[in-house]
Amino acid sequence: MISPSAQYDLVFVGAGHSHALTLRMLAMKPIPGVRLTLVSPDSLSAYSGMLPGLIAGHYDLTDTHVDVYRLCQASGCRFIQASVTQLDPQQRQLQLSDGSQLAYDWLSLDVGATPDLTPIGNDHTSVVPVKPVASFYARWQQLCQDTRGQTASLAVVGAGAGGTEMALAMARHFQDRQQPADIQLITGGDLLPGFSASVRKKMRARLSAHHVTLHTDTRVHRDAQQQLRMGDQPLAAQWVLWCTGVRGLPLLHNSGLDCDERGFVRVTESLQTLSDARIFAAGDCAAFPTPLPKAGVYAVRQARTLANNLRAAIQGQPLAAYRPQARFLSLLSAGGKDAIASRGGKRSLAGHWVWRWKDRIDRAFMAKFDQHLPAMAPAPAAPDALHCAGCGAKVGSDALHEALAGLQPAINPGIEAGVDAADDAAIIDWPAGQRLVQSLDYFPAFIDEPYLFGRIAALHSLSDLYAMNAQPHSALANVTLPWHHPRLQGRDLQRMMAGAVRELNAAGCTLVGGHTIEGPQMAAGFTVNGQAHPAQLWHKRGARAGDRLILTKPLGSGVQLAALMQAQGNPGIAFHGPWLDTTLQHLLVSNRLAQQALQGIPVSACTDITGFGLLGHLYEISQQSDVTLAVDCHNVPLLPGTLSLIRQGVASTLSEANRHILMQCEQSEPVDDSLLTALCDPQTAGGLLFCLPGDYAQQALQQLDKAAIAAADIGKVLVKDHPDDAAILLNNGHTGNV
Repeated sequence: MISPSAQYDLVFVGAGHSHALTLRMLAMKPIPGVRLTLVSPDSLSAYSGMLPGLIAGHYDLTDTHVDVYRLCQASGCRFIQASVTQLDPQQRQLQLSDGSQLAYDWLSLDVGATPDLTPIGNDHTSVVPVKPVASFYARWQQLCQDTRGQTASLAVVGAGAGGTEMALAMARHFQDRQQPADIQLITGGDLLPGFSASVRKKMRARLSAHHVTLHTDTRVHRDAQQQLRMGDQPLAAQWVLWCTGVRGLPLLHNSGLDCDERGFVRVTESLQTLSDARIFAAGDCAAFPTPLPKAGVYAVRQARTLANNLRAAIQGQPLAAYRPQARFLSLLSAGGKDAIASRGGKRSLAGHWVWRWKDRIDRAFMAKFDQHLPAMAPAPAAPDALHCAGCGAKVGSDALHEALAGLQPAINPGIEAGVDAADDAAIIDWPAGQRLVQSLDYFPAFIDEPYLFGRIAALHSLSDLYAMNAQPHSALANVTLPWHHPRLQGRDLQRMMAGAVRELNAAGCTLVGGHTIEGPQMAAGFTVNGQAHPAQLWHKRGARAGDRLILTKPLGSGVQLAALMQAQGNPGIAFHGPWLDTTLQHLLVSNRLAQQALQGIPVSACTDITGFGLLGHLYEISQQSDVTLAVDCHNVPLLPGTLSLIRQGVASTLSEANRHILMQCEQSEPVDDSLLTALCDPQTAGGLLFCLPGDYAQQALQQLDKAAIAAADIGKVLVKDHPDDAAILLNNGHTGNV
């Protein structure tokens, strides 16, 4: 992940319509010396215009959501998957939901709004706000599953455009599945306020045709017994979708920024907040001087003004005013592939041809973030950037000390001098009778988020100790920081070490020192020390005939991370953010859990699956133990999308070299070539591979399951009858029959 030298951090909070389009525009014309970062809790960002179509069944999830990873790759923007829990404008710092902190020089907010649940409170389990969309859609899928085979009873509160479209979409969903449903649309006023009588008449007819019961001038509230009521009648519904009234997120009000009475941050006509000229806001979270409806059309139009004004503000140029459109085309979904069009006048148009018109507009918008993503031009370096490799390219002497100042690394007994001392080296008093188990890993960043990379780098380094059944004791860090302004380097180092120390502390491992240099890209590694009694150590030698092979993590991280990087230059790669989400979740699972789960079970041999891939590491066990390992290929777990990416031609750098191990393998029957590539895929922070007596295999799997490790039995150990026998036998059947 090589990036040009930068002097300033521009941070975007939220991946709404305004920010998605702004990042796309900045990709085509980057701001010199500025590094972009997007913070969002989800890797998919919903396009509100297609959400009713998703619920109705006209679209799938990928049709209706912007893939945030892909967008950030194309725009040269770092992506941090987290929520902002606190904003401190005075310190220019964000507190994130993962416990880390993020500093900024310039900030843009597009965090949307939250439903106003004041009339009913926030604690009704049957009430589902339509925002945030990610949690709403998950609840919708659960509802569909729970009501399968019975009558679904639902109420939609709020008969504006969003609520009306949603009621019809849900009705269409159940009708297409021939499932009975009782759906009510409830509003305290009239249907579709602000729309013409012609639009309301057409929509009433469609509500009737879809058997949606409309209640106007009816308010939903909570009575003294905490029950929901519709006027003076009980509201009987399994599920209540709340689509009326929104407020600003508490994050905005609690930040001290100037907000209006509903909690939305006040902005000028240039989209700068009134409180702080370095903070901008757009979309639903912004309170414009002339109040605007909370509609996506305004957020989309604000993007160009936002992009231009961020550039102008950072470069000290005059800012332009955003001029909201007086009239705009409104296209309302009407359940089936049917829609109603209006443009603020008395007339309206409706029919299937209007839906096809809407569909073309929506798909063209989404194509901007898929096949029509711009190829990012290299961002100009900071104007005064100059770097040399003198003094070993070392970062300033206080950088590591400052980065660790507030992190509180765990301190193990026997540490006589560590990061808290000014000595030139760490001093460790080693216990008598214990073996020192030492390992070193170091690699360039595959993802440009320092906190996440620091966590994974530490876990990857610790894995060698767990593979030998050693207890981590201490670690030394070796870090390369990109060529940025020292202020940005300090921020990166603090975030990286915060992530690393989080995992080292969880492992009971003391960070005793380290070395920092600067270079063209971020990289990190750790020398880790562990201790173990010699009788408790696990080795690669010792596998015996009859042992079962137990693998604790799915394969595919190599090809998944390669796809993340290759998707930037090849928009044709069908790479999906949720695949990477799953990959990162597995990378962040410590192998300590598997090691601890199998204490008390006799382990014949063990290794961790890293750079050589599964087959490469199995070959090492075969050679060390002088056995043949039989692998049931279709029992080997793979990360979602791995085979799809391989079949698209995606491969990690080491993949071809790793495939040479196939010369040491024998196939009892043909194995699909894409699966063979997955078996050779180099892994980062991969799982442990245990060889253990067959009589203990089921117990081991049960204990791993209790530790929330979804391990798999992937084969067995065979006697090697002849020196020329294959090291690895690849089998499509069950290895119990081999």
